Amino acid sequence: DILLQPVFNPVGGYASYIVPAAFVLILQQTLLIGAAMLTGVALAQARGGAFASVLGRGIAHLTIYLPALALYFIVLPRVYGFSTLGNPLQLLALASLFILATSFMGQAAGAWFKRPETPTLIFLATSLPQFFLTGFSWPREAIPAPVQAAGYIFPSDLAIDGIVRIGQLGASLWEVAHDWRGLWALAFGYFVLAAISAHFVARRRHG
Repeated sequence: DILLQPVFNPVGGYASYIVPAAFVLILQQTLLIGAAMLTGVALAQARGGAFASVLGRGIAHLTIYLPALALYFIVLPRVYGFSTLGNPLQLLALASLFILATSFMGQAAGAWFKRPETPTLIFLATSLPQFFLTGFSWPREAIPAPVQAAGYIFPSDLAIDGIVRIGQLGASLWEVAHDWRGLWALAFGYFVLAAISAHFVARRRHG
């Protein structure tokens, strides 16, 4: 008799397949909304340079989210019986870069919102489309290339691929170099946009 045992899905259930990706999206959406909502308030009270304020808020967001990263990507997968073949340090390294990219994206967008509730309405509406674009609930082969390219605007697209590969498939950081480089590019790009946005908004508010 042949005993079929999925290597990376020992439970053989749908949760092992979909929940790790959902964890990444949950973390991104909560941080995007929170960072964007608080950026307007922070810019109104800011007295330092845009570069330092954006970087400081990004580091603060990373510090706050470190326990959540450990819970979602290290503790809960073991509690639920998911595959946990990856190196925790490499997993946290990629996840930390993902948090920074998300924080800078939220700050870049939040600088231009006039009302604090606007980020919730906008980013919450993008959650379901983003989940489809990752290819977990809908095959990527059936998604048009321009639509897939648009999905790379959000850090979760690259982060889901990299984090799932490291955490569940046991890949190394170098084996997800495409996701690693992509998140660095997003983090740098959104940091520059956030700093420029903070500078212009501060100049507009203070004359």
